[in-house]
Amino acid sequence: MVNSGFNLLCCPACRGELERPSEDELQCLACEFTFPVIQGIPVLFPCNVKEKMTELFGRMWDSAARAEMYDTQIEGRDSIFDKYNFESEIYGLVKLIDQTKVDMVLDAGSGPGRFLERLPRGSFTVGLDASLEMLIRAGRRGRGNFLVCGELEHLPFKDGTFDTVISCRVLQLLTDQQKAVEQLCRVTRPGGDVILELYNTWNPKTLYRKIRLSPRLRGVLNAPFRAVFRSMSPFAEWCWSPHDTFSSWFQVKTWLRNANMRGVRGRGVGFGFHHYFFQPFYIDGFLSKRAPHFLRRYYSAASAAERLLGGVRPFTYCMEKFTIKATKSAGSCLHTAAASKPAQSAERDTNGYPAAVCQPEVTPRTTARFRA
Repeated sequence: MVNSGFNLLCCPACRGELERPSEDELQCLACEFTFPVIQGIPVLFPCNVKEKMTELFGRMWDSAARAEMYDTQIEGRDSIFDKYNFESEIYGLVKLIDQTKVDMVLDAGSGPGRFLERLPRGSFTVGLDASLEMLIRAGRRGRGNFLVCGELEHLPFKDGTFDTVISCRVLQLLTDQQKAVEQLCRVTRPGGDVILELYNTWNPKTLYRKIRLSPRLRGVLNAPFRAVFRSMSPFAEWCWSPHDTFSSWFQVKTWLRNANMRGVRGRGVGFGFHHYFFQPFYIDGFLSKRAPHFLRRYYSAASAAERLLGGVRPFTYCMEKFTIKATKSAGSCLHTAAASKPAQSAERDTNGYPAAVCQPEVTPRTTARFRA
């Protein structure tokens, strides 16, 4: 067991060793980057974070108010449907965790830590997210043994650190999903597991989302409903991130296999039609007020059906989301020998980033954020 999570860390830019000159800072001597430690949470992006704090965290989605809104919605405190959806996602991922591989667990894109508190007691649990406010909320609730602010594409952890790595509904927000998968596999020990939960391209929700992202299609399809009901717009403008990119089972399977992962298996999660039928047509809202007991029973039955069908083909491949698990081949290694050693020097571009490292995206934000 690890006494302190700080010895798990490396520089996200060059993977070199980090020094800790004070309680409030980490430094990479090779890159000459300084990384603040805020309320015990190291902030590790592939740049000189101390100089770029305003740029990294000065946007609206990093605010405490946005973190509170996400926290309320994602953990199901707003509605009966939210509670059903929350438990559905928890079950789909936690069911695949091997209880013999939980000594060291990373939740990549942990947000406020909803999965961290569901992991077995005795595990050393690490939560990573790009939102510092989310992590502060997780810390206040005592979720996770160690919290880190960073990106999936530049994980600030040493190779082969974790027995199990999980990530729920994060990849769709990233501009380079395959690179993130490679990083998740890199920090997994040989024989360890990577378990991902993702939105599925092969589901009608993909079409529904495309309609709501198109002003022309929205107008055409909403017109008859507005003519009859005036205020009803089941195809209203998409209110979540327009940059999300959904994935398919076989696409992610290929990424995992290319990263020396084997034994790919998983299950489907969620039917999806509640998002594009029950809610837009006010069925969910009406029953929540008029017949909440009936609605709870309905979602309970839907949950039971999901658990029964999720592991059966073709449902594994075509439900709203899917979880996919793979085991790292013994002795596998994704990095070169040179990359695994602390860098002695690093050439930088005009903005101060190491030349070999991709600069962090400004828009869209690259790691765990507000999910649809």
